[in-house]
Amino acid sequence: MEKYVELNSQGNVLRGMMHIPDGISGPVPFVILFHGFQDDRNEINFVHTELSRRLCLAGIGSVRFDFLGSGESDGTFSDITVSKEIQNGIDILDYVLNLDFVDANRVALHGLSLGGCVASMVAGLRKESVCALSLWCPALDLVYNLKNKMLCGMDVSDIDQKGYADVEGLCLSLDFYEDCLKLDPYCIASQYDGPVNLVHGDQDITASPEVSYHLKEIYQERAKLTIVEGAEHRFLSMDYRKARMDSALEFLESRLGESK
Repeated sequence: MEKYVELNSQGNVLRGMMHIPDGISGPVPFVILFHGFQDDRNEINFVHTELSRRLCLAGIGSVRFDFLGSGESDGTFSDITVSKEIQNGIDILDYVLNLDFVDANRVALHGLSLGGCVASMVAGLRKESVCALSLWCPALDLVYNLKNKMLCGMDVSDIDQKGYADVEGLCLSLDFYEDCLKLDPYCIASQYDGPVNLVHGDQDITASPEVSYHLKEIYQERAKLTIVEGAEHRFLSMDYRKARMDSALEFLESRLGESK
């Protein structure tokens, strides 16, 4: 079953889609999917929609919300900061944990790009509530690069003077930049002590594969890293897409498929 859902987070309404497997009598394992920068809950080429539906076929529920200022949720793009998305993520996690049909011991996080950065930090902050972490092309470097006034290869050195940056027609606020100055994603992510699955393309110039190599060093034997040769950030071929999808599904099904 797929159904539209809403959640109040920091006084704003987040809008999303929930997937609940049919014919499940006991508590349902669950995955929370976080989308990336300038995207929405369906993600590039609907890849999160596909992941949710395939998880559902495997008996695993999921929910995909638009972050504040993205998709159909309240706010505009100029309202977003990474810290606000982290709080959105924590509120979504608490929402899922309080659903009476969810197995609270089998809740995983999955994130793509900046959503992967957010997922890793939510997992670090709430490690006792997250049984597994799945990351596609995590963009922790977006935060660190912005400290040097670079955003996805774009020079935003005039953001202080203008009070915003024009990001492909969207207004990125000075608050977003100043918020990134205060964050250390690797430090927060390193607090997570559960299993992790990392997938990255070796040709990714939006989120460097060095991010996933560094996370592998942080998580050590608890993490599996798959580097897909030839793939860039969007995984724009059927073969690349399949490699990324299969890796996440195998990991999530193995971690959530049986009661722990």
